[in-house]
Amino acid sequence: MLAASAAFRAAPNATAAADVVGAMLARWHYIALAAPLALFALTLRHARRFVLIVLFAALMLAAAQAFVDLRIRAIRMASPVSISSLDRNHPVRKRFGALHGVSMLLLLVQALAAAVVVAARERGEPMSDEGRDDRTVYKVVVNDEEQYSIWPADRENALGWRDAGFQGLKQDCLAHIKEVWTDMRPKSLRDRMADPSGGGP
Repeated sequence: MLAASAAFRAAPNATAAADVVGAMLARWHYIALAAPLALFALTLRHARRFVLIVLFAALMLAAAQAFVDLRIRAIRMASPVSISSLDRNHPVRKRFGALHGVSMLLLLVQALAAAVVVAARERGEPMSDEGRDDRTVYKVVVNDEEQYSIWPADRENALGWRDAGFQGLKQDCLAHIKEVWTDMRPKSLRDRMADPSGGGP
């Protein structure tokens, strides 16, 4: 949209600007179709359903925009005069303007779809459902510094870690840790800070 505005400001006339914008849109269609298609193919087996739905929607929107822009180009090519020279109430100009509006709306929704996927990733939400489907039973473990972690319940504890008395699914164990581990400082640091002498001689 910004590039189109710049083209119309810089071009000597509306026809030349329309030619430039048409060339840009033709190249944009390749990107708009190829990018979500590639992401969809790469993440098909491991992506969350929500991500796949958004990518599929972006693909459909890109295809719809390509079709609309082809119709816009066909109207331009069929018109014996430039569209901008037609009367505002001329049916060809009105149809041309309506299709341009639809094209811009589709482009905007594609940008929003991309923003949704990026925002989900920035918030740290997993792109995959694998974590959600994990039915492994874990146990909460703690070390001598009273730092907590989780460990598969059927495996021997790692060196320096002992059971903390809680088992369950991963999310349950993490929720338990969040509840009981309220002070993230190691025990040795807490002890030094609690000593009025500062641990000195």
